[in-house]
Amino acid sequence: MIGRAFRMQARSLLHDAVLLWMLVAAFAMSVLVAAGAPPEVAEAPPSSRAAILAPVGVVVAVYGAVLAAVYGSFRYTVDRRDGVLAQRLMLQRRPTVLLTRVPSAAVGGAFVSLAAVVGAHAAFGVALGGLPIDGSAVGRTLLLGAVAGVYGLGVGLVVQSHLVALFIAPMSLAAGLLVVAVWPAMAAHLPLLTLLEALDFDVSAAGLAASDRLDRPVAILVSTGWMLFGLLGGGALFLLRDLP
Repeated sequence: MIGRAFRMQARSLLHDAVLLWMLVAAFAMSVLVAAGAPPEVAEAPPSSRAAILAPVGVVVAVYGAVLAAVYGSFRYTVDRRDGVLAQRLMLQRRPTVLLTRVPSAAVGGAFVSLAAVVGAHAAFGVALGGLPIDGSAVGRTLLLGAVAGVYGLGVGLVVQSHLVALFIAPMSLAAGLLVVAVWPAMAAHLPLLTLLEALDFDVSAAGLAASDRLDRPVAILVSTGWMLFGLLGGGALFLLRDLP
């Protein structure tokens, strides 16, 4: 039964219109970010460009994560709105439905972040003749997107409403970026910045001073707590609520 449910989720990814639009949005947004790079970067030697544009890589990762969170929330709310979820529950138990949606949200979120990376490198390739690909940075960006997709799924399970999730998922994930200017110590403990710190991104590009940063082990614990809080809370509500 679980294997069949996983196969159904995998097939649904191949025909996921929401994922397609999120891929397009991530690609286009990262192209715009790359297009805003300082013109003097083009005059820098190729060996120096990667270091100069490192903050841009963090920005692209953040945009990819935010859109991945939106996708993760839509992964649940769209199916709920369209009645797909009700049909699945006629064939599968609720824990099975919930369990199989977690990896699909993670995979979709990783693809959204990959689209953001591809868009940035495509734009830089046209403007600067290309950049060396940092496999470690790309891997961490994809992992951030996967985690953000699961985070968004938790938000969708809680709010249920399609339109509400569109605002709550990205705002709750990226709240630290709004708080960092007025309360950096608090911002360092909010979801996105703890995830960036846990994955060894340079959070100074997000405006967080070194004195306010969390140690990486602490950031890993805090970000894991945020993920479990959202996913377990949303999962509990999903198991207990009646569906229309």
